[in-house]
Amino acid sequence: MMYIHYCRHCQRIHILNGHKNYCPRCCGHLTELKISYLKYVNLSKEDRHQLYRRLGDPKELAALTASPYKTCSYAKWLQPAGSNVENYHTGNYAAYSH
Repeated sequence: MMYIHYCRHCQRIHILNGHKNYCPRCCGHLTELKISYLKYVNLSKEDRHQLYRRLGDPKELAALTASPYKTCSYAKWLQPAGSNVENYHTGNYAAYSH
């Protein structure tokens, strides 16, 4: 799935697949936004610019940030619990990784 992320360091909005933690441009910490991909894509140019300006304010950014519990629990939901998946790289390698 595609998710909307914001990097405070390079001040860019990124559309990335999966729950990412680091910016592909500057390697800074990403903030995942609550807005869905389809909703963001269907915004007009003016609405996107307004959203971008709102993200510059720390209070607005906190209000638009998705909860970290949601992203973490979703990643754990994808991982099969107690699976017997064999991985031939190493004994400690996870069956699913981001």
